[in-house]
Amino acid sequence: MDFNLVNLNKDYLEGKVVPFIGAGLSVPFKVPTWRELIEEITAKYAVGEYNFVKSAVDVLLERNDYWDAIDQIKKFMSLDDQDIQSLIIEIIEEKKIHIDDESLHNYVDIGKMDFKLFLTTNYENLLYKYINCETYPMLLRDIDFSTQTLFDKKRVFHLHGHMSNAGSIVISRDSYKELYNEEKYNNLLKAVTSTKKLLFMGFSFDDQFIQKLISDHREFFKGQHYILLDNPPDFRVKELKDKFGLTTIKYNSENSSHPKEIRKVLAFVAERKNEDNTDGNTKGEGDCGIIDNKLLISGAKISDMDKNVESNLFYKKLRIENITPGLIDLSSLFYVAAESYIRELKNNGISIGVIDILLGKAFIKYKERYSDTYEKFGDSQQFIEVVHETLKKLDLGRRSKLFSENEVSDEDENRGLIHILADDEKRDIWWGEKRIK
Repeated sequence: MDFNLVNLNKDYLEGKVVPFIGAGLSVPFKVPTWRELIEEITAKYAVGEYNFVKSAVDVLLERNDYWDAIDQIKKFMSLDDQDIQSLIIEIIEEKKIHIDDESLHNYVDIGKMDFKLFLTTNYENLLYKYINCETYPMLLRDIDFSTQTLFDKKRVFHLHGHMSNAGSIVISRDSYKELYNEEKYNNLLKAVTSTKKLLFMGFSFDDQFIQKLISDHREFFKGQHYILLDNPPDFRVKELKDKFGLTTIKYNSENSSHPKEIRKVLAFVAERKNEDNTDGNTKGEGDCGIIDNKLLISGAKISDMDKNVESNLFYKKLRIENITPGLIDLSSLFYVAAESYIRELKNNGISIGVIDILLGKAFIKYKERYSDTYEKFGDSQQFIEVVHETLKKLDLGRRSKLFSENEVSDEDENRGLIHILADDEKRDIWWGEKRIK
């Protein structure tokens, strides 16, 4: 649970969210992704003397450059958009399977939620099949009624075509440009994004269609929109926010499955909080409550103190100096406290930049104490004790405004910040002259 997920829950309960479904949600049904469709078409036609086309397409797919891959196929294999559209339908129909066990996919979960409008770039009809729609699926470009009635019934709109009409399928650069050059289409897209917040599900963060869609129509996506991703790296989360304005909702399928973890997210999004709670606070998982729509930074628990950190770099740096076991153990507890604190800051929506400011302040204090304590007395034990005492009273000055009252670190977490930095091999933080060989 994190701050972004709390906000998504609030937006959903207020009827502001429109799910935008990508190919990832149809993977359990063996429906090929865009990449897999291109691979299938290439494998079928790039044979014999045209085998060089396959090599070129493979390189382009590794770069996630799907449009150039399609262009290569069209150029050398003498295929046009109509040929490729027909092949796509043929491949999907051949590959798609039936699933009896509803726990293996998320379409039923989405169908149980209180959504009215659904957008998808998928070509098949799985979304329509499982959400009990009141109307037949439509192409967004074919709407001929007032946009004011968009949300009065459950509707599925296919942005990039549908298998019932091969000619509607958008797969190439040319067909994309033709679609998005239509003023009517852009006006309809604007009508949705200006009043609702999209929740992208089943997309990867390198999906070319979505990146192009948002970057070409950035004025339509000025509000907050969400994307659900499996354990994305921090730099990608920042890129999606800065470049595309997307707020990331994270889940982790490493020891589970995509459908299971997505189901947990959707369950939280749909959860209605205890309306009898008059002070505005609710409880989430564990001991983390919510204050003013933010997670309560609870900090490390007693169970966290059992964590074995002896293999950590910061611990090894302590062991090589003449430091008492008691101070090493205490430093380890400070490290665990700081690690928990920083993790909860990230979950609370605090940016990496703000966290870096906090760590930078701790680093400066370390350097000050190195200059006036270690260089003067050469005592590692005394040096650590002085650094701990300094960080205990860490004053961020004007930077303190970056943190709410709930997010301000306590003295144990402050003292552990230097050990967090020492755990990074790129940081030149040592407690004496000795180095690890």
